[in-house]
Amino acid sequence: MRSVLLSVLLASSLGACATVSMVSSEAVVETGLSSQQSSLREVSDAYTDMAEREKWVAKSGGLLGFARVLMDGASDNDATPTMKYTDDLQAASASRSQQVMQLRGDIESATHGLNVATMEAEKLFGTEMTAKRLRADLVSYESALVTAKKARRTFVGALIEYEQEELEGASDALTAFDNSIDSARDAADKLADYAADRKRSEATS
Repeated sequence: MRSVLLSVLLASSLGACATVSMVSSEAVVETGLSSQQSSLREVSDAYTDMAEREKWVAKSGGLLGFARVLMDGASDNDATPTMKYTDDLQAASASRSQQVMQLRGDIESATHGLNVATMEAEKLFGTEMTAKRLRADLVSYESALVTAKKARRTFVGALIEYEQEELEGASDALTAFDNSIDSARDAADKLADYAADRKRSEATS
């Protein structure tokens, strides 16, 4: 399933999120132990897999690594993917215009992938899914959002290697990515609120 989602994402072309503190450690455990992945978790995991494979971000340390990011913020190694990505981008083609085209395409792919995850998150609003499942989905979605923010730092680090007149729409692509991140943050806030509402409803039923 994940390989199919990755193919779809690839073919289609900043601080911690406010809702992170609302997700309990119980939800992190639930995510790790769940044997049946929801669509949102599949898409969110596929997004992070794609970002790591394309070297937009460093490989994560799994749930423990994600928890460390939430507690301590960015790690000392977060700048490393920017250097690696930029080096690979420049080594792939001697043409600076081709490099910029690749950079723009990567930003657009990152935007699309996050938008897909957000659409899956929005499908959960108003459903009868249990609070436990919603919290587990939220953790995975938050992880994808953290990945997007790290990828943005990588893209910005690459963009500054070029003159403004060379960017050929890459700056506009970054603006669209920023909007996608903002929309994802809003959706995560709403999903956290809905999970809390469901938990209260279940407690009184």
